Amino acid sequence: MPMRHKFNISSLYKQSFEMQNPLTALSDRWLVHKAKRGDKEAFGKLYRKYLGTIYRYIFFRVNQDRPQAEDLTEMVFFKSWEKLDKFNEHGPGFRAWIYTIAHNLVIDYYRESKLQVELNEAIPDESQNIEEKVFQDLENKNLMEAIKQLSEEQREVIIMKFIERLSNKEISRILNKNEVAIRALQYRALKNLKQILT
Repeated sequence: MPMRHKFNISSLYKQSFEMQNPLTALSDRWLVHKAKRGDKEAFGKLYRKYLGTIYRYIFFRVNQDRPQAEDLTEMVFFKSWEKLDKFNEHGPGFRAWIYTIAHNLVIDYYRESKLQVELNEAIPDESQNIEEKVFQDLENKNLMEAIKQLSEEQREVIIMKFIERLSNKEISRILNKNEVAIRALQYRALKNLKQILT
């Protein structure tokens, strides 16, 4: 059973979005290779690397319910450790794989609780001055209200693309759709957002 990790929301939010580059993918593959052979320290590095982004993804998907997001995040890493032997080292990559686990757990959570996904205002950046924060809060609130009006699929693509900064290729693997379908969903979502916001 994984140990409970104490989450610090503002520090998770402040973490910069990591660009997926070939060196990152190679280091992930190397860490997974070692972790599959029982190296807990290698898995710990993957855990620390993806904890913030997986938490943020889940947090926005579960109505910004922090305790629920923490529990589901913990389950993602527990399941990934449990099923690491099934991870294809020559497949799409660890990042897409762990997001798929998170995506499926969120679906299971809503299926079990029969709740509807809602997005609320974004977490504010504590480094902003008050005026900037108020202005951004108003913009974020309007945007989040608009995002709530999108279909479930469109909401999910917008969160993955613009909040989690995943590539269309990664999103297609997570949602099990081709990249053309992802681009079409993204286009329709942005078009709908523009209509809602104007």
